[in-house]
Amino acid sequence: MYLEHKSLHPFNRNVLSPNTDMKKIYYLAFALLLTAACKKEHTNLANGTIVRVSGQTTTITGQTIYVNKYPSQDSITVAGLMKANNLPTDGFVFYAYQSYNALNQDSQTAFYQIASAMQVRNGLPVFFEDIFFGFQNGKLNGPYPAPQFIVGNIALDNKPNLALPTLRDKFIKVDNGSEAHNISIGDSALVAQLGYYNLNLSHMADGGAPDYIKAWYVHPQHSSWPEGYFRDDSGATISFRTLTHSGPTNP
Repeated sequence: MYLEHKSLHPFNRNVLSPNTDMKKIYYLAFALLLTAACKKEHTNLANGTIVRVSGQTTTITGQTIYVNKYPSQDSITVAGLMKANNLPTDGFVFYAYQSYNALNQDSQTAFYQIASAMQVRNGLPVFFEDIFFGFQNGKLNGPYPAPQFIVGNIALDNKPNLALPTLRDKFIKVDNGSEAHNISIGDSALVAQLGYYNLNLSHMADGGAPDYIKAWYVHPQHSSWPEGYFRDDSGATISFRTLTHSGPTNP
């Protein structure tokens, strides 16, 4: 049985966020995957299956987005912050918001807010290129993200090439050959997310040109590990992180 379902994929993030010393930095951080985000909303999947998670059907600037719902009041707050600071929202899908009071560099209490957004193009998430917007007392805390961190147009379609059964077999084969011991991954229910993957991501901070491909992110339904990224065109492994080894296992 091969089903389609809607859920969230969390990604690495390029961050614009405040701290108590008012330092403004951009960085690419490897974000741990949120287990609950890729669970079925109402039912568990049968063992031995794989489903495509494809986001909640919400439209922002004409795009289907792939995020967990967060409180409507947070959504309103974030929209207000972006509008008040004349910041564009096209191509960003906001999924989290937090706020706190802290001392600023002048030892005065300030109100900080952080809005987390993924970047979406052609209706697909862009892996590892989420952005955090930081605000101090309602004002953007630091410059707008540098151009190399904003995803431009991606000249690829959004249709899958790799069949889900093939993807499942590939994931199981790689995991069985990588774990410290057999974890019976073949008995698990798997979820798969189609998106865009920048093969040149590590060089973007240096002004490198992006190299996007379509790729799949795969992991068990109720666990962040093992996890893998696979090319949609050939099924080749881009990266793989096991459950019983520390650190990623790359091809």
